[in-house]
This record gives sequence, structure tokens and C-alpha cells, in this order.
Amino acid sequence: MFFPTRRIASLSLVALSLSFAALSGGCASETASADAADENEADFAQEIKSKTDAQVKAEIEAAAVGANYTSESDYGFKFVSAKLNGETSMTQALVRAKVASFVDADPDTDKPLATLYAQSGTWAEWKRNYANCVPDQSPEPADCAIINKMNDVLAKNLRGIKVFYFGREGSRGHVDGVGVSVIIVGRTPSGNLAGLRTIAIWT
Repeated sequence: MFFPTRRIASLSLVALSLSFAALSGGCASETASADAADENEADFAQEIKSKTDAQVKAEIEAAAVGANYTSESDYGFKFVSAKLNGETSMTQALVRAKVASFVDADPDTDKPLATLYAQSGTWAEWKRNYANCVPDQSPEPADCAIINKMNDVLAKNLRGIKVFYFGREGSRGHVDGVGVSVIIVGRTPSGNLAGLRTIAIWT
């Protein structure tokens, strides 16, 4: 069953809680295994390993053309990138530090990024939200098709992908509001941060 996009962040939090509960009980999680595999640079295809950050940017920007994040308004996706100094995990603190300049310069977002509430989601959860779109629900199947193609390009070019939500309203681990930054980032073959950001309006 597909849920409206404006509630993706809340649903992601529930899914994360269930995953942590399973792990604390000593159960091996398929999602955890998939995330661990995604952290391995060795699974970049040979032709991808030699790809420059400029090439990654061009492919991701092209794939994001026409894609919109639907909440109580529609916002497109914009490319973000930053140099990393050996960091390998996309953590909340790292994203705050590396992506703040993009968010804080956007008149439509809550800001400053450094002080906003944050919520995290997995790449698997993000993709599932666009896997079974049906007519008369938001987003529509045609919109989902564009985002699925965009997701395919992200998956091809990045590793360790995670999704973050930052907003002025909410509480620790839960985000709401009218200028929420949705940030999807991972590592390029060169080991730098890259991805996309958009804006959600949840009231």
C-alpha cells in the first residue's frame, strides 16, 4: 500500500524504530545487510570506478530533470556536493556541516541547518515509497516513474546513500514544518559527497 509522500518522513521513523528493535533482539536484519553491502566501494562497476565527480554531477542532474517531490507543494531536486577528507559514512553531523551552505542560501528552506531538528531514513525506505504508485494518490505513477529513474542513477553513481530531513518544527528525531530540507546523499567513486536535495511542506 502506498502512503502519501507528505508522511514519508514519519513512516521512515517508524520503520527505523522497528529495525533497531529487531537488531537489539539479536536478529540479523536484511536491511542492515543491504546497507553494509552498500558501504563497500568494491561493488562499483569497473566503468564507474573511473568516473569523475564532474561526470557524476552531470548524470545526476540530468536524471533529476522533471522530478518533483510532492508534499503540500511540488519542489524539484537540486544537486549538492562537497569534498570529504576520508569520511566514509553519511552521518547527520557530516551532512549538517557539508550541505549547510546550500540550505542556508535557499530562501524557501528552514534555516540555519545547524540548528534544525533532524530525522534520518534509509535508502531502501526511500525507494520503497516510490515502488507501488497508483492513480489518484500522491505522487502519481507518472511522477514516480521519473523519480525511480532518478533513483537508479543515484544508485549507479553513489555508495552509502542515506536520506535526511531537517526542519524547524518537530522534536528530536521527528521533523515537520513548511520548509523541510530533504537531502539524499552518498559517496562518489572519488570518495566525495554528492546527491540531491529538495523541499517538503508538511503542516
